[in-house]
Amino acid sequence: MKGFLGLSLCLITMLLLGACSSDDAPVANVPQLSGNITFDRTRVGVGQPVTISFTLPSTLGSDIQKAEYAFNLGGIADLPVEAENGVCSYTYAFRGAGTYPVSFKVRYIFNYPDAMGEIYRDDVITKDLQVVECDVRNSFWNDDLTETQRNCGGKLERQEGDADLYAAVLSSEFGSSVTGGEKTTAGYFFESDKLSMVQEVNLFDTELPFTLVFQYYRDIKKVYGETLEVNWSADNETNNAYFNAYVNDRDKSALEAMNAFLVTGKGEWVAFNFEKGNTMMVVQCYQSNGKWVVRRTYKEKE
Repeated sequence: MKGFLGLSLCLITMLLLGACSSDDAPVANVPQLSGNITFDRTRVGVGQPVTISFTLPSTLGSDIQKAEYAFNLGGIADLPVEAENGVCSYTYAFRGAGTYPVSFKVRYIFNYPDAMGEIYRDDVITKDLQVVECDVRNSFWNDDLTETQRNCGGKLERQEGDADLYAAVLSSEFGSSVTGGEKTTAGYFFESDKLSMVQEVNLFDTELPFTLVFQYYRDIKKVYGETLEVNWSADNETNNAYFNAYVNDRDKSALEAMNAFLVTGKGEWVAFNFEKGNTMMVVQCYQSNGKWVVRRTYKEKE
């Protein structure tokens, strides 16, 4: 009997020890991610660089072996980032207006499984970002010089003889289908440190200036809609009849007549007027120093 009791006590002791050993196994316990996504602009325009940031919790805890961070901009793909001084950041310029769900994701990889038996967990925080159309290029009217420089990647240089004019060679939204139109010399004019006008200038060697400027007209029309008016240096009624004949019926003789008017006359020009939102735009084509100039002037609509 004593032997039987001793064996039973040993078995019970072993079972109890086993149970205690199981209960003592560590279980990863990591709080859910908390915090807010922030943007370094209160108004974000199309093409403007905006820095998106997330401040991490002060401590990750001993249950975490590793944490991986990423931003997701509009649900396309995760963009891995590294933390710097406890903050994760990513700078991006959105190409279209709209509402974008911006997400910050953390993948926690545990030292040992959590209560659900998982060895990792993804936590996500999302915030919507509204992106709006800009007034001119990727700027708004009345932006100051510092803000405008940021939008231009710091490329603007003050022009000698004009304290309020800054210029740079930048990419061109219009005329990219024209050889030599991919880039443009852009001049930014300021009044009391507020952006008041922008001009884009391209120079060409051509014997068909209206054919050239019409390519710009087609590009601009896609963004600004129909032109408000077409003006000529002379013979406005006749040339506008040619213009309508070419636009509506692709009348080649009308195109030839408009090219001949610009080339054979002295100092002749053509101009197109457009409006969109807060912006007026005038496109001019004229000859200067043996070159044909296509100049686009943007101003705030009065």
